[in-house]
Amino acid sequence: MKNKNLENYVKETARDLIAFGSPIFFILVLARVSLLPHPEYLSQFIIGGILFLILALLLKTEKRTGLGLIILAFTTIYYYNIKFTIFAVVLFTLFVFALYYLKTKKLEIAKSMALGVISTAISYYSVRFLF
Repeated sequence: MKNKNLENYVKETARDLIAFGSPIFFILVLARVSLLPHPEYLSQFIIGGILFLILALLLKTEKRTGLGLIILAFTTIYYYNIKFTIFAVVLFTLFVFALYYLKTKKLEIAKSMALGVISTAISYYSVRFLF
């Protein structure tokens, strides 16, 4: 009985963790970033998110890891605080383990992560060029 409760708790926690890469959470972050007086940050998120979604749809891969990586990258760049960066990296690591625990294939996680890195880099440098 205790093992079943623990297993249910772990699964529920894993599902909660992967919410950090959901499109709804990405939109919530966009809403928050839109309130900042720095349009370049919003532009980074929008360009990175759109580019990632196009690539993910073309390559038919899961979307949470890449969106989560874009959120991780741009929020840590914005806050530029080591404590927040450590917290965000630990959270993202748990997020990746949660995806794997919930039976997402390693190759799908890796593809999504690679597309997230590519989208983040293109967005970051294109916005730096524009602003």
